[in-house]
Amino acid sequence: MKIRDVQTTRLSLPLKDPIADSTHTLPSIDWILVDVHTDSGLTGHAHMLTFDYGPELLMGVVNNELKDVVIGMDPTMIEKVWNACWNRVEYVGQTGVAAWGIAAVDIALWDILGKSLNCPVHKLLGAHREEVPIYGSGGWLSYSLDQLLEETGNYVKRGFTTVKMKVGSREIGRDVERVRAVREAIGPKIQLMIDANQAWSPWQVLEFSRKIEDCGIYWFEEPIPKDDLDGYEMLAGRLPFPVAAGEREYSLKAFRRLLERRALPVVQPDVLRLGGISRCVRLAHLAEVFNARVASHFYKEIDIHWMAAAPNGLFLEYFPWLDPLLVHPLEVKNGMATLPTQPGLSIEIKPEGVAEYRVK
Repeated sequence: MKIRDVQTTRLSLPLKDPIADSTHTLPSIDWILVDVHTDSGLTGHAHMLTFDYGPELLMGVVNNELKDVVIGMDPTMIEKVWNACWNRVEYVGQTGVAAWGIAAVDIALWDILGKSLNCPVHKLLGAHREEVPIYGSGGWLSYSLDQLLEETGNYVKRGFTTVKMKVGSREIGRDVERVRAVREAIGPKIQLMIDANQAWSPWQVLEFSRKIEDCGIYWFEEPIPKDDLDGYEMLAGRLPFPVAAGEREYSLKAFRRLLERRALPVVQPDVLRLGGISRCVRLAHLAEVFNARVASHFYKEIDIHWMAAAPNGLFLEYFPWLDPLLVHPLEVKNGMATLPTQPGLSIEIKPEGVAEYRVK
């Protein structure tokens, strides 16, 4: 079996109202679909979430740099293909946009391998459970308090036992009020996470944390800029709840630096930034050496496979944005996501969805 072609497709789904966290305002949900075709008729799928940030760049690195490298290669030799892509972009840099392209190819190849063996990817990776915990995410800063309470309340009504909301406002007092309001609304038994998206300094984080110390926070995500390793190390010893981060990291070495400092009890790889399923599996092993947990970022349909094989896997992140486009949406019930049973990744995009939202 050989790789015959690689195709990219951009979809754009407009939002009724833009959403915002502490660092971005998002007017639409944009996807880049990456499909790797083989001469045997099998096709492997991957997708990237762009929010309209650099879609042409992301498509370009696949179409103009990686496509010619992988055509003619054996798609089941995943590590060989990964390294060929890695070497191709060495001169211009192997992080950033290039990492997204390499990861998309890697993810699609795992899909092909599973389909060729008539086996779900999680079984190829050695799954040790049939369900993975998942939390309801969102809680955008652009929401009014009523909208915030409605979203978190709906997650609880659907059976989610853990929810996450955004913090990181310029006015810390606003976030204090919102966290307290959500905690009161969802009750003491629902686990509550907060995410600042790198908005604050360590001292602002300490000030804020003192004011919500009694709110039972499960973790505080990305409280400070990702490169402030000293700050993360300091916060790890002073906050009353765990710190989680990592979605903006592009290498195992970056995670190793954080883990060696004992700065993160929870690491959060983004499968598109880290280099695909292959590298997320390695990160889970690395984190286990440091007695740390892994919790994936965003791509639940992809991440459930390697998270099911990680004994230290903690949570998938749930957003509903891809669900309407899928033939087989991920099954979620009572705060748990059920492992898919179809061969490969079990990700099939509805043709009518592609036709409706495709950007020409």
